Amino acid sequence: MKFKDAQTMAIHKFDMNDFLTRIKEEDESMLQHLPILKKINEKGLITTGSQAGHWTKGISVLNNKPYITEERSFIEGFMPYKKAVSFLKNMNLNTNKNAVNVFISDNPKFFKSELDIPLTITKQNNKTKIHTHMSLSLPIHILNCYKKEHKINKSENVLFVFCWDPIWNRNASNADGLFTDVLRNL
Repeated sequence: MKFKDAQTMAIHKFDMNDFLTRIKEEDESMLQHLPILKKINEKGLITTGSQAGHWTKGISVLNNKPYITEERSFIEGFMPYKKAVSFLKNMNLNTNKNAVNVFISDNPKFFKSELDIPLTITKQNNKTKIHTHMSLSLPIHILNCYKKEHKINKSENVLFVFCWDPIWNRNASNADGLFTDVLRNL
């Protein structure tokens, strides 16, 4: 599909019960962020993934010790090339967030997880464990899988952008949050 057609489908999914059910099952805290994420899709970023920057604490069922899980908010997805160039410039000039075009490569040295951006961590017993992370480069076959999943033609002139908040646990939908800054700069 052309980008505009894929964008229409992406916007429509926010009104579908199966999508809402899946979000509720994966991370119920994300439900409150769906209205702003829908607006972001309407403004030209077809989102493929996001996280809202919340934290939780509890007692581990494995060792009965306290832990804290922390998140950086992030958003990733596709944009038409010209819009992405303007968006990335504006995000990096006008906000305190990070926004990049994800580099496409088939060189395995760029895919080592030690080069990734940590996005979710757990702290327990003075140790920090990274649970989720994002690479700043992707192999072309993965990019093409993302395009196929989101119904975007391989030939469409799009960039895969990744934005993240360097501050842990900052609510992405707040006035100074990542989703708010993304929407403002689209």
